[in-house]
Formats: sequence, structure tokens, C-alpha cells
Amino acid sequence: MDNRLTKKRLSDFLAYEWIITIVAAAVAIVLLEILYTVAAVRLSAGQQFKYYMDAGLYVYDTSVSDLYGLLGVNSGENGKTFSFDVLSVESENLDSSYNVLSVRLSVQEGDAIFTSSVEKEDGSVRAKSIIDGFPVYDMQSLLGSAKIYLNKFVVSGGDIYNAEDYDENKIRAYFDTRMKGDNRFRTEEEKEEGRKNEIGRIKKLAKEVQDFETLMTIGEEKGLFYKYIKYEQASGGEISDGNYGAAYEKELSKGELIYGLNMNAFTGGERTVSDYLKLSGGTAEGVVLVLFNFSSYQYDLQFECISFVNTLAREFSNFLG
Repeated sequence: MDNRLTKKRLSDFLAYEWIITIVAAAVAIVLLEILYTVAAVRLSAGQQFKYYMDAGLYVYDTSVSDLYGLLGVNSGENGKTFSFDVLSVESENLDSSYNVLSVRLSVQEGDAIFTSSVEKEDGSVRAKSIIDGFPVYDMQSLLGSAKIYLNKFVVSGGDIYNAEDYDENKIRAYFDTRMKGDNRFRTEEEKEEGRKNEIGRIKKLAKEVQDFETLMTIGEEKGLFYKYIKYEQASGGEISDGNYGAAYEKELSKGELIYGLNMNAFTGGERTVSDYLKLSGGTAEGVVLVLFNFSSYQYDLQFECISFVNTLAREFSNFLG
């Protein structure tokens, strides 16, 4: 049989079968897209840890990469700070000419921000604007929520700060529910490895929460706390204000809460805060760390921000021993 490719045969093929070729190519592209979608790991809000350097902070060439180093990110040792389930750590420098923070946070893209507590010429304070305008965790509530979270993994009457009181079967069962459908854990071998990592995550978190409670205990005397009554600035301190007055009146009953940590108060460590964080033309005085609250989107990994705080405390101070 003569199967030679000739100009006439090629012309006939292109004339009568080009539609089939295009359809086949389109089907192949769709199949590849489906395969990619199924195989790819889609990061949840909690699996992406992101912190911001607010406009007004002096960000020099090595400050961001050096801070990554303190967290263990540069060396690939995320476990120094974060659990196995945090798959991405990023930072972003905000520009005063085009501040994208509201856009980022509208899709839960952010866990912490280094900002300023210095009063501007118009009397406003950037840290207060962030607290008024975005979902921010007060530190007391963060600690309380973390303790409630840990308590469901311990034996009845157990102590969350005692590693021996954790029921590993509870943690394993919780992992199977939490990770159902996660394509990183398909085989039984992968699932078992994940369960072991989950036990490690919970026990590490217990240690981090204990250290965080230490910070909350000594923070007042160390000048660590940045306190504020939410909506006080936005309402102008008036409960009759149409936009924020009612909200401010409600917050007044709570009194001042700890919404931030004064970074310059971390002292006595091997490193100096102002070598990494400082306001433009100044020092670390006035730099405040604020934590965002997206617990409704990332409940299990919301408390990674506690580990973030603790790493900074260990590097910049001797508060945690």
C-alpha cells in the first residue's frame, strides 16, 4: 500500500480534516488543565503566611531577607517558626502612594503588619487606622482562642501545657477530617506521615502558646503592649458619630485592649530590632506589630501568628529564656 506523503495527500488532509485536528488539540489542552488542577496543591489562607512592612517603615536592601533568615525561611527551615502546614511565607512592602493593603486583606491575604504608632501632623496614627479599619486580633482574645483550640486535643482534665496529656488518637482523627480531600495525602503512607506531622504541629503549638502567655504576663512591665480602644480614632471619640459612634460605644465597655506589640521593647537578645525594623530616618521606636484575625477562614492555622511573635521575641529579647 502506498503511504507516501505527497502534496496532494497533505492538501486533502488539511482541506477535510483540519477541524478534527483543532478539536483534538482543544481536548488535549482541556485534559492537561484538568490534570494540573487535580494534581496541584491549592494553598488555603492559612497555608500562606504573609506579613507587611507598612508605608513609613524604612526598608533597606537586606532587611526583608534578613528577617526571613530569623524566621528560618531562607534556610528552608520553616519549622523553626511555622508548622508543616505553612507552605508559603512572604512579605510585602507597602507604598504610601498606592496602598494595596485593603485589596490584599479583602481576600484574606495577610497575617501581620509592622506599622507605626507615631502621631501624624493631622493627629491620626497609622496603627489605629489599621485597627479601626481591618479585622485585627487583640492579644488577650488570641491567647484565649489558642488555649480553647488546644484543649480539645487533651485528655479529660488534662493540662494543655503538658505534652503527656495530649490524646494522639484525637489528633489523628482530627487530621483525617481536616485534610479530607487534600491531594497531598492520598495514599495511606502519606496520610500516616501527615498524622505524625499533625501531632508535632499541635505539641509545638502548645509550647508556643505557653511562651506567648509568658509574654502576656510580663509584657506590661516591659512596655511591650500597644493598647487602644477600637474605633476611638475613627469616631473621633464621639459615641454619637454616625459611622463609628455605636461601634465605639460598644468597645468602650471593654476598655483598652492589647492590639499590638511595641517592637522597640524587645531588648536583651542577640540581635537588635532597629537593625531589621525602623521608621524612616529613625529607630525601632514607634514600630508596632499588629496581627490580623482571619480565624473564620483559617481556624487551625490562625495561631501560626503566635509562633511568628515568639520567634521575634526569642531573637530580639531574653524574655523567653
